[in-house]
Amino acid sequence: MVPRRLFQTLLTVLLASCASQKPAWQEQGYASYVADAYTGRPTSSGQLYHPQAYTAAHHSLPFGTIVTVKNTQTGRVVNVTVNDRFPYYPGRVINLSSIAAQHIGIPYMSMAPVTVTAQSLPPGYGPAPQQHTAWQAPAAPAPQPAW
Repeated sequence: MVPRRLFQTLLTVLLASCASQKPAWQEQGYASYVADAYTGRPTSSGQLYHPQAYTAAHHSLPFGTIVTVKNTQTGRVVNVTVNDRFPYYPGRVINLSSIAAQHIGIPYMSMAPVTVTAQSLPPGYGPAPQQHTAWQAPAAPAPQPAW
């Protein structure tokens, strides 16, 4: 009886430890890719852009963060390292190098819906902001001086 109970307990612990961990950070939106015309130019991190390197530009994730990008249309996945920034475009969450975009099936000069996941962030960094809000004008004009 005791060996059976011990086996059940060990099996439960093993299965619980195999359960997938919650990602440190996740975001959904559209991915595009960096044009080959930027080959050899410095990125925001100082590294030079190479279209055959598995790298990406992100709005806020720390440089060096390794993220998994999944094309939700094709189901294909690629791991890339964040080494650049890019301007905010509504709905766009990541810019991939040419090879990474091809790897997950993003057609030339196109975008695709993706899920971007970071299993861990560098030490000292909390979760990055996941929403970008547009600037909004004040509700009422500022009062004018009575001169």
